[in-house]
Amino acid sequence: MLLRNIRDVYRCFACLGGTLCGVGMTAYSRIIPAYFNSPYHIIALRKTGDLPLIRKKANIFCLEEETAGDFEDGDMDSFRLLSHASTKRFLSRLPGPAHLFLYQNYPELENMSREEGWHLIANPSKLRVTLSERAYFSDLIQVLKLNRIPGGVYPIQAIFSRSYHDWADTIAPSFVIKFAEIRQGGGKGVFFIHSSNEYEALRQNIKDGKWRGTRIKHFLIEKFIDGIPVSLALCITRHGILFSGLQRQLIDLPYCQGMPEAGIFCGHSWGETQWPVPVKDEALRQAEKICRHIHDLGYKGILGIDFVVERETERVYPIEINPRFTGAFPVLSQFHLHNRLIPMEVFHILEFLDIPYEIDVEALNKGYAQPLQGSHLILFRLMENRKLSETIPKSGLYECHPDNGHIYFTEMSMDINEIRGKNRFMLVDGPPDKPGERVGSNDPLRRLCRFLFPFPIVNSEGGLSGPGRSSIEWFYRHIFQNRH
Repeated sequence: MLLRNIRDVYRCFACLGGTLCGVGMTAYSRIIPAYFNSPYHIIALRKTGDLPLIRKKANIFCLEEETAGDFEDGDMDSFRLLSHASTKRFLSRLPGPAHLFLYQNYPELENMSREEGWHLIANPSKLRVTLSERAYFSDLIQVLKLNRIPGGVYPIQAIFSRSYHDWADTIAPSFVIKFAEIRQGGGKGVFFIHSSNEYEALRQNIKDGKWRGTRIKHFLIEKFIDGIPVSLALCITRHGILFSGLQRQLIDLPYCQGMPEAGIFCGHSWGETQWPVPVKDEALRQAEKICRHIHDLGYKGILGIDFVVERETERVYPIEINPRFTGAFPVLSQFHLHNRLIPMEVFHILEFLDIPYEIDVEALNKGYAQPLQGSHLILFRLMENRKLSETIPKSGLYECHPDNGHIYFTEMSMDINEIRGKNRFMLVDGPPDKPGERVGSNDPLRRLCRFLFPFPIVNSEGGLSGPGRSSIEWFYRHIFQNRH
């Protein structure tokens, strides 16, 4: 069956036996299949303020809601969520087999899925772990002869045996350190070093040889490139490779100041930059080489590749591969649906199902390459030991008064078609629905919610717009009881 539009996709998924279930820490993160499959179920960990909205589109099992939060969610992942007795009971009541649409796979989850008869819509965990290793990607860049940032991989002891000035002489005065054993994205385990003081602070922070509870054995050190962080979302299918347009990443926005790590992913902005054709072509060329290589290893479906475009030379450097769903989703797919394009989740899921389909890869990529106008911001906990306000901001549509700047709630909605004009934004993917309580984990990068805007919230130089700043300030004034 040739898939040309979302109606064709509906008919294609009508052939699916069993039950399609999204699995995620929040329900919003797995919302997109609700636009093309019914009935669709979501298994979520966290009770968030947008659940009433999402329940209009999908059936939701929320573990925090089901158990009244009677568990510690700091180290929760898909395996622990699915292994909970309440989750297993829920799945046992659904028509089988359960097709589980995951963020990423885990070895323990593969064993449990065989015992339970579940079908995992995800790449093998061993392949995912290999591809996500920072040292592996550094070697892959050399093998594929891509643009390589000067640097290398070293044992952790080198941080203590070599001085800042030693690295400055051999790498550059400004450099980036990435801990190889930290495989979480979003900037975790990443440090930008511009001075001897910053280097000494890092050495003190890891004097016990651990970071984020993980024993560190190796680190990747690279020259710091003064450039624009960008990314591509991709999907490897049996018919070819699908490419998104080049996306500007929002990194280390001002509200993240004081964080121990750097390179913190805060969202995307689409449409503020007209990328030069050579930059776009070079990013696509390098991404295609990487995708063809990992396809030969057995990888299929969605992944992301991060780049930095050097300001002075416009040289494009690949810096990381994310063999999983990335932070662009599901917002990117909501914008694609708004533009009447088939979201990439469709093809990711079909690659793992026994359902034949046909696509026009060239036509799809032409559609994905069309410029988007919009952005999303991710808001974090930022500080430890903070209680939520008794009146947490609602999920839905907000408007900023053009005269006095006051922000007020407009309506319960998660339809991006409703976000029109420079004065509106939407709060989704949260916030936590726990008035007066603490926000679970003490991780300052614990995500609280996202804001969606119908326009780019940064300019071509990367400066945050007035609406972006005012919405962030408004949120942090209202979300916590004690801001200090």
